[in-house]
Amino acid sequence: MDKIKNKNKTLIPKLISLLLSLGLWIYISNVENPMRTYEVRNIPVELVNLDSLKNSKFAVSGNQNFTVDLKLEGPSTDIAKVKPEDFKIVADMSTYALKVGENSVPVQIITYPENIIIKNNGFLGIKVNLEELVTKNFSIQSKVKLNYKDNIYEMSKKIAPDTVTVEGANSNVGRISSAIIVGEENGISGNFQKSFDIKLIDSNGAEVTGVTSSIDTAKLSVEVSKGKSVPINLKTTGELKAGLELKGYELSSNYVNITGVGDALSKVQSIDTESVDISKLEKTGELNVKLIVPDGVTVASGNEYVKVNVILQAKENKPVENVTEENVSKNLSIAVHYNNLKDGLLLESSSEKVNVTISGLKSELDKITEGSLKASVDLSSTTEEGSYSYKPEVSFNSPTTATVSTIENVDVVVKKKVE
Repeated sequence: MDKIKNKNKTLIPKLISLLLSLGLWIYISNVENPMRTYEVRNIPVELVNLDSLKNSKFAVSGNQNFTVDLKLEGPSTDIAKVKPEDFKIVADMSTYALKVGENSVPVQIITYPENIIIKNNGFLGIKVNLEELVTKNFSIQSKVKLNYKDNIYEMSKKIAPDTVTVEGANSNVGRISSAIIVGEENGISGNFQKSFDIKLIDSNGAEVTGVTSSIDTAKLSVEVSKGKSVPINLKTTGELKAGLELKGYELSSNYVNITGVGDALSKVQSIDTESVDISKLEKTGELNVKLIVPDGVTVASGNEYVKVNVILQAKENKPVENVTEENVSKNLSIAVHYNNLKDGLLLESSSEKVNVTISGLKSELDKITEGSLKASVDLSSTTEEGSYSYKPEVSFNSPTTATVSTIENVDVVVKKKVE
């Protein structure tokens, strides 16, 4: 107990001394308000009259931060309130002779807090790196992501204006690899026009700043046409050379997207190729074969060719028979798979099978059954409930010379899930 009493006796005088010291400090600061010195660091400096640089064919190099430090003197209460944003400091780029490289430019203090004295001695300025001012034109490219509704195909695309003029420091302009417009447009069902922001990027795709451009936006105009996807039929003529047999072939695409108007489009159920003379084939290889496109119809991509990989093999101890086989057709009903339906939707009803017609040599078609083909419908573009009609994508499970000539539509009913 005696120890506690002694401790309390020494603590109380210490607290009294602390309170007296604090009161004395408050009195001196607020009543006496003595002068004190203080340094404010990193006060921003604004470059003015930059047009004079442009007239002299100079530009400020990128990624420079212009600041100064000031030594101040003033009453304690005023010094305590000082902030960097209380000052306006400028560097006049029109007053001094400048050069490419590093330049020492004096600064002027335009405004500063009242009752404050600036105590800096000697030169007060900043270092400004200058480069040659260059101008360069860039063609504008579209990186706008365009998503079309079913059976809508892009026919042409135009950017206006198609060129942007960029001006700036040589190093900054030299980094620019291309000028692009960026954005996204979904559910396109007809011709449209829209302006998009222009970005200047380097070879890594990073945006380049610190330059000025003649325009900030460009208008993208897109023309579209209604169309559909139809199967491609490979046509052949002639006979293989003795000792060879056709194992199969593969098309770079089994379907082609076509556009057109009215009956010209509706009458087309498939697109034939020009006949390939197989009598000239000697080994497995790739051919570039032209599509026979009917009048009034165009290929949406503009490419009227398809690549065909013809697979040949040598006959194994079989006599070569000079037999000419005719092309025939065969109807099949194959199961349909529905894929990529969005969350929140469900298939209330759908066609389980689709009727297709295949064409080819009789000997080849005799080998083909319903299990030799697969059919699928991509429902990723279906976003609302309703009744829809789709033409499935149909392909063979293994290489064959047969082709799919017609595909009927399938019907589906989509509903929202009830939670």
